[in-house]
Amino acid sequence: MALDEAGINSYELLRSIGMDPDKIKDTNHRYSQEQVTNLWVTSAKATNDPHFGLKVARHIRPSTFHVVGYAMSCSSTLRRATERFARSARLISDAASVQFLESREVHQLIVDLHTGGRRPVYHTIDTILSGFFMLCEWILAKPITPVEVTFRHKAPDDITAYADVFRCRILFDQPINSIAFRPEDLEQQIPSANEELAVMLDEMTSQYLAMRFSSRLSRRVRDALISLLPSGQPTKEATARQLAISERTLLRRLQEENTTFQEVLDRLRENLSYDYLKREDLTIDDIAHLLGFSSISTFSRAFLRWTGQRPSIWRTERRRKKQSGETDRQFEHD
Repeated sequence: MALDEAGINSYELLRSIGMDPDKIKDTNHRYSQEQVTNLWVTSAKATNDPHFGLKVARHIRPSTFHVVGYAMSCSSTLRRATERFARSARLISDAASVQFLESREVHQLIVDLHTGGRRPVYHTIDTILSGFFMLCEWILAKPITPVEVTFRHKAPDDITAYADVFRCRILFDQPINSIAFRPEDLEQQIPSANEELAVMLDEMTSQYLAMRFSSRLSRRVRDALISLLPSGQPTKEATARQLAISERTLLRRLQEENTTFQEVLDRLRENLSYDYLKREDLTIDDIAHLLGFSSISTFSRAFLRWTGQRPSIWRTERRRKKQSGETDRQFEHD
């Protein structure tokens, strides 16, 4: 652990801020976001090391991210691993907000943290971006070079440690925290690829997320959206009205759960799309309508973002697998 390497007793530090150190390796235990933020604040003060976040990242392995890390390791390409990281980051951290944006020139991972109004300790962002990058190199078993890395926080006096990690242009005091790659670099094959196993791990991830959020407002919002979707793009106002709360309360409580209305909507649409595409009685147009999309093309673009395939191709491949008697597990979420 980075704290112990810095000569600080991590066990005693955790106890000093009310965190049970014996729970730190229990993947089923969740510290509160307030506890996690306090840990970062206390650790930053105790180490007085401007590069502490980078040093924490060096300890990250697939097991650090639990089932998400293993799914990344089994992904066919780095792009698929990055998609999984972005889609399931909420299982790694309640506060994490991760987007993966693709364009012809660059693919960009954007990271932010929602810490209940407290400004995130910049070491946390350093750990997430550098940890993700180091894990990518670890599962690829060779170095890669990003196009650019940006941080919202100001540059420390010495940025040599950042240059040693990323080996690319690094910008500080920027609007977003991000790491950008050339598209061809993310298409590299992962040596331990096993997409069928990765999809099984995706299912486990979905189950873990469902269990964690089943008692939350986000679950009630999801249930309300199911009935609103066939009427078109559901609004926050209509959803709040169905839940008998104000729109302001809806957004505030979702923020407290470290999610947004759009995140809940996107996750629901993705999950429903797989079920609908398995039904032979529904056309792609029917499915786009049931999911509240304005057109087939809008649905197709969203599905391509989720899976890397057009919905028609996904359905055709699954049908072929089913007819040949092969398992269709790999088409559950891929």
